[in-house]
Amino acid sequence: MSAVAARRIGKTLALLGSLEDGEALAAARALGRLLDGAGIDHHALAALVTAELERRARPAFTFAGMGARAARKMMAHLARQPIASVADRARLEWFRERLLGARDLDLSAQEVAWLDGLWRQANGAG
Repeated sequence: MSAVAARRIGKTLALLGSLEDGEALAAARALGRLLDGAGIDHHALAALVTAELERRARPAFTFAGMGARAARKMMAHLARQPIASVADRARLEWFRERLLGARDLDLSAQEVAWLDGLWRQANGAG
């Protein structure tokens, strides 16, 4: 499906909420035509909407429940990102050394919040 078709489908979906019955019915018919033109049906559209809603319902990435080894790997990844300053890289390395050989993640809530914020800056919410 093209980006243009996706935008048109999105705009037409919004019109389904019209308080005018005729407008809502016309939007439903137009949606059917747009979907046919894009090569998908109503079931496929419903599957796309469901998948997106489920994706949005998942909790965002966080260091909070992570094991020490996985956290160290993620910190190494963060240190290689362009958004990480020299000070960020030094702090990440200090955390990594602190967690070396540890089984559990022993970081304060403030440290986890800082790591999560840095992760969101580098990778977005996911």
